[in-house]
Amino acid sequence: MTKQNTKKSTDTALRECEKYELAITNFVLGEKMNIPEAELFNHLAKCKSCQGDLRNWRATHAMLCAKEYDSRPEIKQKNEAFIKNLVYSTPTKVEKSVSSQSLPGNRVLIDIKNEVKQDVKTVYSILKTHGELPLPSIVEKANLKEYRVRNAICCMGLNDMVLLSKDDKTAYARLTQNP
Repeated sequence: MTKQNTKKSTDTALRECEKYELAITNFVLGEKMNIPEAELFNHLAKCKSCQGDLRNWRATHAMLCAKEYDSRPEIKQKNEAFIKNLVYSTPTKVEKSVSSQSLPGNRVLIDIKNEVKQDVKTVYSILKTHGELPLPSIVEKANLKEYRVRNAICCMGLNDMVLLSKDDKTAYARLTQNP
């Protein structure tokens, strides 16, 4: 295939995708589309470029919705109260029991509550700032080991603060509309 033929096929594909751009936006926003939904889905199944556009629009929409929601005074107050309550209080029965025992070797007792609470604060801040992110990006931005990010997201999920989604390659997290 010559360079000219390659350029023509790329130009044709881009022109074909143009008719799906508005449909992708409308689909994400929940508005009426100018084409049947089945046609859009059939195109998305074949077109990597439009799949990327869909992911980008979903991430942008989620971030805008989260920012709008988070800006409401009652939500700000609720989030600040939740984070304030993450301060470590008195030792639990398990901590008192284990701290009175000696641990083998060089092991030290981990303050699980405090560690997880700090990790939740970190992950929450990252998701609030950046919107939906793939798990590897959260790990990188948090500068934590993956298991600690997963633990934080799990705790946040139990408190209805985060939603998880996945595709066949990675998991994504974003703050819920009502943390």
